[in-house]
Amino acid sequence: MTQEYNPILIGFSEAEGPLRISLRKARESYGLLPSLYGFVSPKKGRNERKALNLKAGKFIRDALKSGNKNLKGDVFTYFQQWHRDYSREFGIDIAPFINLNDPRKVIQLVHENKAVLRKLLGMDITAAILEKGLLKKEVLHSVAAKYLPGKAADMLSKKMAHLAGKKKKDARYLLGCIKGIEIAKKIEDLIQGSIVTPEENVLYCYADEIARMLFEMPEETGFTGKIDIKGITGKGVEFEYAERNASYFMLGKDTGDCTSDKKNFQADRNIENIFWTVFAWILDQNYQILKVYFNGEFVMKVHLLPLYIPDAGVLESRSFLPGKSDYTMLAVDAVETIRGFRDDLPGCRQDLVEEKDLIFGKTIQKIEDISRQMRIHHIYAERFSNTRWVRQYYEQFPEIFIHVNHIEKIDHLEDVFYLARELCENAGAGMPDELFMEIQMKNTCLIPKLSHKTAGVKSFTVIKGNPEDGIQMKRVIGI
Repeated sequence: MTQEYNPILIGFSEAEGPLRISLRKARESYGLLPSLYGFVSPKKGRNERKALNLKAGKFIRDALKSGNKNLKGDVFTYFQQWHRDYSREFGIDIAPFINLNDPRKVIQLVHENKAVLRKLLGMDITAAILEKGLLKKEVLHSVAAKYLPGKAADMLSKKMAHLAGKKKKDARYLLGCIKGIEIAKKIEDLIQGSIVTPEENVLYCYADEIARMLFEMPEETGFTGKIDIKGITGKGVEFEYAERNASYFMLGKDTGDCTSDKKNFQADRNIENIFWTVFAWILDQNYQILKVYFNGEFVMKVHLLPLYIPDAGVLESRSFLPGKSDYTMLAVDAVETIRGFRDDLPGCRQDLVEEKDLIFGKTIQKIEDISRQMRIHHIYAERFSNTRWVRQYYEQFPEIFIHVNHIEKIDHLEDVFYLARELCENAGAGMPDELFMEIQMKNTCLIPKLSHKTAGVKSFTVIKGNPEDGIQMKRVIGI
C-alpha cells in the first residue's frame, strides 16, 4: 500500500498566526477549487481537487500577464520596510541573495554611460537613416511609427550584404543604435522611470535585470564598462537568479518537476503537484531560485533559502541529545534538472550527462560563494531530487541528522502573507486570509525510510559545516 503524500506545510493566517499543518488538512480547511479562479476551465464530470494560495495566485498571475511586469520591485520595497534586521538577528547579509551582480557596479555603469543612454533615447532613427542615405524616405514613411525600429533593422540587415566601406559601417552603427534604443526603453519600462536620471534605490533593486540587458548593449553605441557586470555569455557554466516575472511560472514546466503549472507537464506524474507553493515563493525575498546554464542552455535550477536552526537537537524526554547553539544555514531545498539532463529518462542527452561533474561542481562552488557573501557558514542540502545522478552525487558528502521541527523559516511566512494582502488590497483584488508554502527540507514524505524509524528526523547532505552539529543518530537508533 502506497503511503499518502501528506507533508507538513508552513503557513500564516490572519486569524490564527503561524500555522504548521498537513497538506491534507490544509486542503480540507483552506483549499479552494481552481476552476473558481480560472486555473482550470469548468468541465462536466471533472473531479476537481482543492488547491491552496488561489486568491493570491490569481492576483499574481493576472498582474504578470502584462508585458515586462516584474514583482521584484514590490518584494524589494516591502522587505526594506519589514521589521527584521537580518544582520543583527541572524548574522547574515541578505544583499547577495537579491542580486548576483554588485548593485554598486551597475549603478556606476549607468552613471558613466549617461551620455550614451541620453543620446539613444533622444535619437530620431528615421532622420539618422535618411542622413546616411541608407533607405529611401518613402519606404520609411510607409511604416507605422511603432513598427519602424524593427522594420528598419530588418531592412538594414538585408542591405548590409550588399554594402561596403563607409556605407556598411554606417549601417552597422545604426543597427547597433536601434538595438540600444530598444534595450534602454525596456529598462525604463522595467524601472518605471528614466534610466538617464534614475533613482539609485531602483537600480539597486533591479541590478541583475538591468545588468542582463546592458550586457547586450552593442559596442557601436559607444557604451563601455560591461566587463564589470555579469550576464549569460553562452560559454561554460553560468548562473542567474530567476526573474520574478511570468517566466517564473514556467520553471517547473522546463524541468518537468512537481511545480509545473499543470500535472501533465511533469516527467513523474505519480508525484503530487505543488504548483500552488510557487505563489508564495515569488513573493518571498528570502527564497531564491538559481538558474544554471551550460553553454547558454538552461539545464538546472537550484532552490535556495536561509533557514534558522534554534536548536539542532530535540528534547531529552524524547531520547535525543541536545544540539549546538542557534545558527542560520543556507538550505539547498531542491535541485531539479531538465529532462535531457536526467539519466533515468528516455531521451537523456549524453552530451549533458558527460558534463554533469563539471556543471554540478561549478554549481556547488557558486552556492558556497553566495553563502560566503551572505556570511552563512553552514550549507545543507535536501537529498531528494527529480534526478538520479544528483541524488547519487549527494552521497559523496557527509550527512547531518536534524528534526524537521527544529528547522525554522524566518518569520514563519508572516512577511510573505502580509505582502500578498497589501498587493491584493492595492489592486482592489480579494485578499487572502492565509498563505502556505512547502519547504522540502521539512518534508518527511520525500525519503521516508529513516523518518519512519525515528519520526520527524531527516538526513541532509552537508555541503559546508560540521555533521556533529546535528543529532547523534548512533546513540538514538543504534546506526
